[in-house]
Amino acid sequence: MKRRMTQAVLALLVAVAVGTAMAQTAATQGPAVKPGAVAKRAGTPAPASATKTKAAGKGTVKASTANSATDDDSAWVESIDVDGDGNVEDSNLVWDDEDGVLLASKEGTFACKNGATGEGGILIGVNAKGNPRKRPAGSGFWIAAVDAGECGVAAAGLWGCKFDATGVETACGMATVDEANDDIVIVAAKK
Repeated sequence: MKRRMTQAVLALLVAVAVGTAMAQTAATQGPAVKPGAVAKRAGTPAPASATKTKAAGKGTVKASTANSATDDDSAWVESIDVDGDGNVEDSNLVWDDEDGVLLASKEGTFACKNGATGEGGILIGVNAKGNPRKRPAGSGFWIAAVDAGECGVAAAGLWGCKFDATGVETACGMATVDEANDDIVIVAAKK
């Protein structure tokens, strides 16, 4: 009995140590995106100068916003701190009115959770109040293209996080864009 109890305690200690190491890795792995400025903008009207588009983002961080062949959405460029790094830059915004999601994208440098910087495209999606999927207003996702080793990520690809209505990340890892649901799918979770 004493031996089984000692083994159980040892197994618990190992599990806690592994969990702590994984949490520390997640806290220092990947881009450091803070979508607060985009969340504040979600649901506000597009400017009169907006053009029409069927997609948001570019390259590997591009997502279709068209729900049908004739559907298009409002697009414009706005100076905003899209990734929360403290730098206001021209960013591309798309208001997907049918799905109640504001998408924002940029190309360039971004901060990493490990203190380094990365380079590439970022796409952020924020759910607005009254969205038809009944997601909490202010919740959403971000996704970034990373190279192997960039921001502490082992493999090249797309790294993303889902966040709640307060901007707190709820799941992060290697991800793919889920255009049909205005979301991302975490394929290799790290948090």
